Amino acid sequence: MNGFKGRIFRFMEGRYGLRGLSDNMQILLVVVYFALALVNVFARSRIVGAIEMLVLLYTLFRVLSKNIPARENENRLVTVWVHKLREAFRFQKMNAQTRKQNRAVQKERRKDKEHIYRECPECGATLRLPRKKGKHTVACPRCGKVFGVKC
Repeated sequence: MNGFKGRIFRFMEGRYGLRGLSDNMQILLVVVYFALALVNVFARSRIVGAIEMLVLLYTLFRVLSKNIPARENENRLVTVWVHKLREAFRFQKMNAQTRKQNRAVQKERRKDKEHIYRECPECGATLRLPRKKGKHTVACPRCGKVFGVKC
């Protein structure tokens, strides 16, 4: 067995090989392959099977390739793409948290029976004003704009 192992090691010498979790392109190809395999279990489509086979063949091509700079460049491009995708999801998650906080603020404002909340038409600042019946004018403390408010 040691002779066979040695031949495999000599064969793989100078090739790109399996880089493990540090190679985002390889991870992406494996995930796509398994997703296509799962789809093909239910769809039983020759087209999906052919695409699945192409993904597998490209993965093997990458593993056996001797053009290491080209494979590293592919990996770098996929790493940038994955980073942008993660940032987009992180931004959406942050937006969801902000919306949740805004809903909590709106709920607290609805409970406040002594004040009304209005936005300044000039600077967009939220003003907490005493609840008075009728029309009256208010000056924004941030920008100084005077505008009318009706309660």
